[in-house]
Amino acid sequence: MPGGMQLKTEVLATSACALCGACLDWCPYLKNMEDHLVLSFDCPVQEHGRCYSVCPRTFTDWQAVNEHFLAGIPYDADIGAFQTVYRVKGRQPLGEQQDGGTVSTLLQTALLEKMVDAMLVTGHEDGLTPLPFLMEDAGDIQKVAGSRFLASPGLRKIIEAREKGIEKLAVVGRPCQVQALRKMEYNKPPEVPALDVLSIGLFCMWSLAWSFKDYLARTYPGITFSRMAIPQHGVELISNEGTKQVSLEEIKEYIRPGCAYCLDMTAELADISVGAFEPALGWNTVLVRSERGKDLLERARSRDLLQVEEYPPEELNRLRQASRNKKARGLSMIKQAADQQRFAPFIDMSQSPYQEIIAESSGKEGF
Repeated sequence: MPGGMQLKTEVLATSACALCGACLDWCPYLKNMEDHLVLSFDCPVQEHGRCYSVCPRTFTDWQAVNEHFLAGIPYDADIGAFQTVYRVKGRQPLGEQQDGGTVSTLLQTALLEKMVDAMLVTGHEDGLTPLPFLMEDAGDIQKVAGSRFLASPGLRKIIEAREKGIEKLAVVGRPCQVQALRKMEYNKPPEVPALDVLSIGLFCMWSLAWSFKDYLARTYPGITFSRMAIPQHGVELISNEGTKQVSLEEIKEYIRPGCAYCLDMTAELADISVGAFEPALGWNTVLVRSERGKDLLERARSRDLLQVEEYPPEELNRLRQASRNKKARGLSMIKQAADQQRFAPFIDMSQSPYQEIIAESSGKEGF
């Protein structure tokens, strides 16, 4: 089966798509309509085309990928390979930053230290609709500060970066996007020059479909929303009429279906991963994974741009459990889809630690 048609059959038609954007713009047959990918014409490319080889929802030996990029780093079955974990916050706020502003500060550092030539980030065009940007000026970071909870196919900008001759690129992405970045390099044909990528991964439980905007328009007619936040008690939407509260139950139906199959909460293949530090507002959890991620954090600290503190052991245990719970839910959904012959598993479920999690969850709801 041609590569694009196989992608359509295994990923697009099964709602497993993560909307990472890695397959877009390289292929004339794949198009996106808001947050839906479609194959506009039958693809003639034989065997596995590029779209299939980079997709995080096609079969992958993730253990081999991990060993390739994070060799020698101690592996944690719950949160992936990492060297150290800290709680961190920026000393100099940048725009409408999220939590401790650590991601914005790391990007600023990477540009100031000339570790990268440009950065691929996600901003917005109307407060909620995500829009990917390629930026080369540290002064522009404040324009895209803050998290986006609607999914964005931001990796489509990789081709633009190549066309511009960018050689060193910082990429901020969800776990699925970091997986696609790693597959791009891991499966790269020998004749294609490598793109030097510094990856900053974001913790992620799920992303929202763009239909969430329709829900807001119906529920809050005439109100303009500028940003979102998800503290422990629910969802906060900041608008021209103050902050609106939405329960997690209300937004469940707008979570993208592909997120149900995700096994990665903490962007395990990134150079450095960043999420909220839930016990205290204004701080981030930072997992330093690769040597490059360690170097980036140290440079930010040496410039006195970040406050870096030890991580509470009890919070690390909580983080591990939350991540393990997501893996268990994802494995249950993959197994269920495979049992119903909706699609073939895109992982080898016989590998450890998958088997350990399955065994631990056996008998519980979903298994």
